[in-house]
Amino acid sequence: MRNSSCTKISYPIKIADLYSGSKAIPNRLIKKKFNKFLQKVNFNNAEELYICIAMNIESTLCKNFKSLKDLRAIFKTNEDCIRFLEELIWRNEPVSPYDKTSKVYKCKDGWYKCKNTGKEFNILTGTLFQGTKIDLTTWFEVIFRENSDKSGLAATTVMRDYGISYTAAWNMLHKIRNAMSKENHQELSGTVEVDEYYAGGSLKNMHYNKKLEAREKGIFQNKTLLQGFVERGGDAVICLIPDKTDSTLIAGILRHVEHGSTLYSDDNPSYQKVPHLYNQANVVHSKGNYVSKDDKNVHTNTIESVWATLSRTIETYIHVSKKHTQNYANETTFRYNTRKMEPIDALIWLLQNLTNTRITRKEILLGIY
Repeated sequence: MRNSSCTKISYPIKIADLYSGSKAIPNRLIKKKFNKFLQKVNFNNAEELYICIAMNIESTLCKNFKSLKDLRAIFKTNEDCIRFLEELIWRNEPVSPYDKTSKVYKCKDGWYKCKNTGKEFNILTGTLFQGTKIDLTTWFEVIFRENSDKSGLAATTVMRDYGISYTAAWNMLHKIRNAMSKENHQELSGTVEVDEYYAGGSLKNMHYNKKLEAREKGIFQNKTLLQGFVERGGDAVICLIPDKTDSTLIAGILRHVEHGSTLYSDDNPSYQKVPHLYNQANVVHSKGNYVSKDDKNVHTNTIESVWATLSRTIETYIHVSKKHTQNYANETTFRYNTRKMEPIDALIWLLQNLTNTRITRKEILLGIY
């Protein structure tokens, strides 16, 4: 488990249903299912057991919503969405985003007041939903579709389906991708593959004048450089990097790969200079070798599959500028890291981690994520 408040749960009971306060288990059938659940799960400490029991077991075992149709049936109004978020994030005990230690007073219409700062807030304060004029039901649906549509969701599609302007749809999707970036701030362990990737348009699609300019500057001048990591059987991390120098590539490894892990890479000379903190091996791509002849486990095919996913995602959109490339990488990473979840579970996982995800339109336009 990652921590005591926000956790990807791979238990038989899905995280999508674990959202409300503690209630009594209503009947024998539910008790029987719950007992089976406890027998299958090994809890490391009492705190983990509390996390599961403190949630609405009745809803957990009785509800079964898997599709967009089910989502619409459950979240019919803004009030339904807000009530759900309060149960999911606050566990029905409001916490001030301005001072977590402060006492909180309840006001009207779902608003609260922080005693220490005197500021008012609600569950949307400090999240990507703050100040939105678009219904939360629409937000929930778009988040659900953004992850479940494996090639991504275009702003033009959102514009047509929900009757909003292109600008509003474009902002929505970038705010969602920015919220997905929390998957890119983690440390991987075990067996980890590392590689680089150039994202960007092809020269053949460029205007003649720009094509000449790009050729003069170099074929990669028009592209954005990314460094990716993937833990075998686990999560991935993709980060925008300024260059391909030794110090930049090694810094990425030290930041995102736990010391003592096994590190697999291609024959890039920079990776041969990594400090002796990892068990290293590489495959010589320059000679056409993609799996080590000595050890079949030594390859970078997993991270290559992540790059293929990123490529398919970017191809969904007409143009991806350099300043927004990291945001599209966030989308790919989130989708990869939640690949074993049902789409509704991935939605709830994102909603659990909404704290400090607020971003303004100006920041989006400037590419400040």
